[in-house]
Amino acid sequence: MTSAETISQIKDIVLIVFFMFSLVVLIFATIFSLRLYMRVNRFMDRMESVADGFEETFGRLTVARQAMEDAATILGPVAKGLGLVGVIQGIGRLFGGDKSKKNGLDDKRER
Repeated sequence: MTSAETISQIKDIVLIVFFMFSLVVLIFATIFSLRLYMRVNRFMDRMESVADGFEETFGRLTVARQAMEDAATILGPVAKGLGLVGVIQGIGRLFGGDKSKKNGLDDKRER
């Protein structure tokens, strides 16, 4: 065998090894990308279910808020008629202080 044939065979062997290495890397990258895709897909499914849960919860809160507003508009005049608003304000003054006195002090300071 001449040296030109030997060099040609070595080039062929190097080329075959390079293609085999490239094929192994391609298969390895494909497997990892598929696994990553499956994990991301599961994560997105979980996030969609969480978002649906939040949407349902906020929908229920909106309905509850609307029910409270309706009850307040209906029961407000009844509570004023029975004097419950005054009782609640009196209890608030006992525990939280009188807001009108604070405003009066502020007014005196401004003069």
